[in-house]
Amino acid sequence: MTSNYSPSIAYQQYLEGGGEMGRLTREFDWSKTILGSPEGWSQSLLTTISIMLNSRFPMFIWWGEDLIQFYNDAYRPSLGNNGKHPKALGQRGEDCWKEIWPIIKPLIDQVLLTGEPTWSEDQLIPIYRNKRLEDVYWTFSYSPVKDETGKIAGVLVICNETTNKVQTYNIIQEAKRELEFAIEAADLGTWDLNPITNHFISNDRLKLWFGLPLEDEIDFDTAIDVIVDEDKERVIATIQKAIEKGSDGNYSVIYTIENPVNKSRRVVEAISKARFDAEGIAYRFSGILLDVTEEYKLQQRKDEFISVASHELKTPITSLSASMQILQKLIKTNSSPEKIPLFVNKASNNLNKLVHLLDDLLNVTKIQQGQLGLNKTLFNLADLVHDCCENTKLISDHNFTINTDKTVMIFADYRRIDQVLVNLINNAVKYSPQSKKIEITVATNADFVKVSVRDFGIGINPQKLPHLFDRYYRVDTLGHQFSGLGLGLYISSEIIKRHNGTIGVDSTLGNGSNFWFTVPINE
Repeated sequence: MTSNYSPSIAYQQYLEGGGEMGRLTREFDWSKTILGSPEGWSQSLLTTISIMLNSRFPMFIWWGEDLIQFYNDAYRPSLGNNGKHPKALGQRGEDCWKEIWPIIKPLIDQVLLTGEPTWSEDQLIPIYRNKRLEDVYWTFSYSPVKDETGKIAGVLVICNETTNKVQTYNIIQEAKRELEFAIEAADLGTWDLNPITNHFISNDRLKLWFGLPLEDEIDFDTAIDVIVDEDKERVIATIQKAIEKGSDGNYSVIYTIENPVNKSRRVVEAISKARFDAEGIAYRFSGILLDVTEEYKLQQRKDEFISVASHELKTPITSLSASMQILQKLIKTNSSPEKIPLFVNKASNNLNKLVHLLDDLLNVTKIQQGQLGLNKTLFNLADLVHDCCENTKLISDHNFTINTDKTVMIFADYRRIDQVLVNLINNAVKYSPQSKKIEITVATNADFVKVSVRDFGIGINPQKLPHLFDRYYRVDTLGHQFSGLGLGLYISSEIIKRHNGTIGVDSTLGNGSNFWFTVPINE
């Protein structure tokens, strides 16, 4: 029986495919190397080369005493655009890797001598490529390859360049260190809650505030227990609202905690953002805790000052106002110089302004102390709107257009809703000195009534809009200066909130503003 085996055909079968490196391997003049022509290569070498060339994972082979090199297309990019490729193919290892030979030669020798493979992960091995020496990180394994005699004849390298991974990890770690430094510098407590498991972790500062040893873990119940009783329910409700399905996930609340060890109290502001999965279930709730004790005390002192100053000033001013009213009556019944009534009226008007300002200060104090109560009754909202406009006409030459159902009735605090309407209408008059048109619209649906007050005045800068309802915030538009303490919209906002309503504004700079609020019809 004759054999059809042909050495030249046999070795070519093992070198088939392999893309660019397969072609270069087939075209290379191997007779100039210690390995000689491929016809004489061992079955072990040919099989290993075939596996390497047809693999999509980066592979590299050193073979023989001179450690002659082979590599595949997947390994090719690791050599860079300018440098070792393509001359690394068929080259002696020592000639190719001069810059790192002292590092990798001991690993090669270890495999050749012991037959044991190596494993290295994310190891820095700089190589010369792209016309310069680059810091390159690798995860790789050196494995022995035996020839037909059973002796180790070569080393198969299976590797993956991890430079981008390591660099990204280092960037993240540096950012983490910078964040930790910033948190320490800002004296912040940090926490992370898994709403599903209630697993709670925090940084050391939070543990100190909670009176716990730094090595102890904090559970969610412990974090809640340190909240003072008067704030606990409100905080829990705010957390539940932030993590409930459909929520925007935002969480911001100020409350007091008490250290269970030394009983010291601390006012803190918690700011967080919940994360939701595809089903809308909150899986992470993390945030920061800021110590605002000093700011809170300062605000308390400020509120106390406003309260005391308001009461101390209002008594003599009210008395003076009463005296002026008596004087006006006397003037009507007695002959007086013509200018006296004019000055009396001016004094009375200024006193009224002072009383209104003081009322605003008192209202702010009541709001801060939770004492701004509501006295709800059923009344006709259209009548109230008309009354507010008629009163404003006495001191203004603006024209009012009222669009409302004359029968709309709401269950609310008449005096407080009147206060809101007067404030919005007065603002519309104040901020539209050149335009005399003001539109007031009352619209209803099944549950709510919406009142809109639109002017065609100077409008509001978009950057100012988010702060309009903040306490003491005053708008200075286009250089205009207007009187007032900046309390009216803040007070109006709090009144509407206490009615379970909403308040807002739509405005275009130069084209007027539309302030609006909604309140439940019957609640």
